[in-house]
Amino acid sequence: MNRFISSLAGSALIGVAALLASPAFAASASAPAGKAAYTKERADCEAGRTAQDRATCLKEAGAAADERKRNRLDNSGSLPQNAAERCNALTGTEKSDCLARAKGTSTGNQKTTTSGSVGGGGVIKETTTTTTVGSPTIVIVPGGSAASGPTK
Repeated sequence: MNRFISSLAGSALIGVAALLASPAFAASASAPAGKAAYTKERADCEAGRTAQDRATCLKEAGAAADERKRNRLDNSGSLPQNAAERCNALTGTEKSDCLARAKGTSTGNQKTTTSGSVGGGGVIKETTTTTTVGSPTIVIVPGGSAASGPTK
């Protein structure tokens, strides 16, 4: 009987340890931090300290809070890495042009310009690529000068 009770107590202890290590417990343990983040985001929306209109800002703050509860909010990536990953769906010159826009750099035959602002509604990046196709054709007309017109 003592052996059964000790086995049962050991199983209960393992169950409690598993519960504490579960993602659900971790999410509920970080709930105060998530609530504080939502409260700050909401206050920023109400005070107009964001680049969005109030309704959109509140909607985004609520969506971020929901994702935080589900432990799916990930802000660990870098902006350049995120931009490069968006270009991976493209191939060939489309991909290289996309990467040039994402990096915002200018090289020998590519010039990237940026205009606009986040506060103004968006940043626009445009990359112009200059290419040379073939070699120029030179036509030499025998006889006469270039200044003379057609003969009658």
